[in-house]
Amino acid sequence: MNAHLETLKQIIDPDVGVNIVDLGLVESITEQDGHVHVALLMTTPACPQSGFMKDEVRRLIPGASVEVLDHPLWHPTRMSADAKAQLGWS
Repeated sequence: MNAHLETLKQIIDPDVGVNIVDLGLVESITEQDGHVHVALLMTTPACPQSGFMKDEVRRLIPGASVEVLDHPLWHPTRMSADAKAQLGWS
């Protein structure tokens, strides 16, 4: 699964400019019988970028199923130290 996380770091949130892994938008990645499922959170429930992010996950992990979760709600504490530094929050 670490390989999938590294792959998903290629996806940059167009509104924030930080990759979705460091931003804390990847809730889970599961793999069963060769099928990958990715669950994402958005920074807001009505995020206009959710379709873009789902498409990007599918592009980078062909055949993956992707869902955007309503819960838990995203919170800035989910961000990595690198993301906080990029945004000047450290």
